[in-house]
Amino acid sequence: MELLVAGMAYLDVFVPRAAAPAGGEEVFVDALTLSFGGAANNASVAAALGLEVGLCAPAGQGMADLALGALAARLGFTLLPWPAPDNPAVSLVLTDAGERAFVSAARFEVLDRVTTLPAAKWILVPGLEEAQRLAAPLARARAAGTRVAVSASWRPERLAELAHLRGQPWDLLVLNQKEAATACADLYDAPHLLGGAAHSVVVTLGAAGAFGVLEGEAVTAEAGVVPIIDSTGAGDAFCTAVLAALIRGQRPAQALAFGNCAAAHMIQQQGGLLHEAARIAKLIEEIPWKR
Repeated sequence: MELLVAGMAYLDVFVPRAAAPAGGEEVFVDALTLSFGGAANNASVAAALGLEVGLCAPAGQGMADLALGALAARLGFTLLPWPAPDNPAVSLVLTDAGERAFVSAARFEVLDRVTTLPAAKWILVPGLEEAQRLAAPLARARAAGTRVAVSASWRPERLAELAHLRGQPWDLLVLNQKEAATACADLYDAPHLLGGAAHSVVVTLGAAGAFGVLEGEAVTAEAGVVPIIDSTGAGDAFCTAVLAALIRGQRPAQALAFGNCAAAHMIQQQGGLLHEAARIAKLIEEIPWKR
């Protein structure tokens, strides 16, 4: 397996902020979008890019869990579920002019019982909470030759711990601008200040691009200006595309640039799953290792 994504796969319900009703009222809108987020975002992008990808996520027998199985079959990634209560991860996504906020429920404690992870070239953990709870199996996987990437996510208490980590338990840490500023005193010195957490540290800056130290090289990449429909999943797309490029033998600068490319495609749709055929086709046209 080229990439294993390990973490929570959220059922997302998108609700426009303006549609919030007063107490006791019901408001009808044109449509309510249902999608998946979290680890499912990463798996969808990896599958679209042609990687052999597996998704390890807690799942029971609820409606969300059955839908996740159907999604895996449709998008072409392998679902490797951990036993969990029904519907273990659900998010209400409040949207407004391209911005979003989340009200989420997640049974993180399921991850505490995980002892081993399937073999893969890379394991991607889309969240600091998941990385902390999977620390022991991730360490065993690294000892066996697997490389580990972590996408930070917004967990302030976990972000505050990053600067104190030592021994580089991960190979790659990706943070957005807000996460990096919370984790360390100097946003632009984050690759150095957070070097105890990971061998490579990359910070994304939205429309301003990304920078960091990747595979021992100082790298920067600009991002083009594109219309923003929904920023959900942009970071997931970026991190997954960077790993896909590295797996397929691209240099760090090329990998960073392709990460920006994938994020730009993602923000031009609603939700973080890469499933629209036309958008996948456009992204695949820009795959650097097929040129």
